[in-house]
Amino acid sequence: MLKIYDKEDKLIFSSESKWLYPIFEFENFLSDYAGDKSYFRAHDSAIGKAAAVLLIRLGVKKIHGDLTSKLAVNYLSGILGADAITWTELVERLMCQTESQLENLTDTEEMYYLLRQRAKLVLGLPVKVQGLNYKYGKIKNLSFELRSGGRLMVLGDNGSGKTSLLRMLAGIEKDYEGEILIGDKKLSDLEKYTIGYIPQFIEGNEDNFDLSVEEVVGLGLPPFTPAKERKELIDKALCRTGSCNLKGKSFSVLSGGEKQKISLSRCLAQKAKVLLLDEPTASLDSENREMVIEILKSLSISEIPTIIMVSHDKELKSLRGWEIINLE
Repeated sequence: MLKIYDKEDKLIFSSESKWLYPIFEFENFLSDYAGDKSYFRAHDSAIGKAAAVLLIRLGVKKIHGDLTSKLAVNYLSGILGADAITWTELVERLMCQTESQLENLTDTEEMYYLLRQRAKLVLGLPVKVQGLNYKYGKIKNLSFELRSGGRLMVLGDNGSGKTSLLRMLAGIEKDYEGEILIGDKKLSDLEKYTIGYIPQFIEGNEDNFDLSVEEVVGLGLPPFTPAKERKELIDKALCRTGSCNLKGKSFSVLSGGEKQKISLSRCLAQKAKVLLLDEPTASLDSENREMVIEILKSLSISEIPTIIMVSHDKELKSLRGWEIINLE
């Protein structure tokens, strides 16, 4: 059983769910919690390294485990100090696969991502491409699989077929041989808002349709979404991309970086399960480029859609935890 106490030592949360699910439940609880989130104390029946990683992220400063692993003690001591954790019984490690999986990992965000994967708390769907052939470029008998919430970067020279691959995955380009399955379904069988596709922004080649920023973001929502819910989803998505200041403006007058952020906002509003990005930082100034990179980092450890991205950006190519396909 997990129990969480606040700064005044008042019990504010408890759960008897199994494995790490009580901590994920506490994470959801915090989204509506109005109290001070700077300090919490936790008492759990078992504390391994996985639990320690999750609890630290949520502002827990003191932890007591009835059964505690040395892996957890070493991890917590290195971050919060030796007095951050106490125990009734100390063991070398908890006898579970999660403990072994995290033993030699040090990146907190990557461990969090892996734990959400194991808990199946991801927005994304699995993607399977089998024997894909396209008449142009270098897509010849291409096959790959991504698990739910997986992250794939597609590299290759100009003309190799990177953009064509994204268009095939989005269901735009249909003239190919082979099979594409998303969530074990053919593209034609997917619900309408499953995929979010953002093409490459090319200065001077954009569509200047006369819609407001809110209307463009709202294109990602079902047409019969209640007005209040629609506004909340649009506002939240705009805030996630740092675009609240653009509300009320016409999409056509925005800069390239602003348009790219609004396109990302649309995908966030629709809660796309598979996100397809073609050179998301191309033609952006340094400030907007950094904003897009931070959004992608945040997405890959929070909502966790399945992301497939084409990029030549050196910083994006250096992101950890991404699978790579080279079309060459």
